[in-house]
Amino acid sequence: MLKISLGFAAFGLLFLAACHSKPDKVAAFIPGTYVHAAKGEYSQAEDTLVITLVSGEAYHIQRRAGFRPIREGKLLPKRWKVQSLNGNYDPQQQVLFETTNGRVFSFDPERGVLLVNSAVYRKL
Repeated sequence: MLKISLGFAAFGLLFLAACHSKPDKVAAFIPGTYVHAAKGEYSQAEDTLVITLVSGEAYHIQRRAGFRPIREGKLLPKRWKVQSLNGNYDPQQQVLFETTNGRVFSFDPERGVLLVNSAVYRKL
């Protein structure tokens, strides 16, 4: 009887160990500050995202965007826009869904980047 009980206990421990998920490298990478800069014929922009974990899979995203129009070859004064956004992390797809505008943030910890649409943000 003792051998059977020990067998069930060992099986239970092995089952629990097999079910325990590996650490999520993407979720561990998400919190931080990300920057992106772009320049075109009519403007230049700098974008900063500060992502913080609120709890569980909920995140707060602060976006600070600076924008300088170019008119007749001259840079005009910088305009600022600050947004406070929320996001939810999906561990199955390993992406962060931004809830206000519906954007999907994907992360590449190996390259140290965040991808939003066609923009590539570098993590500081």
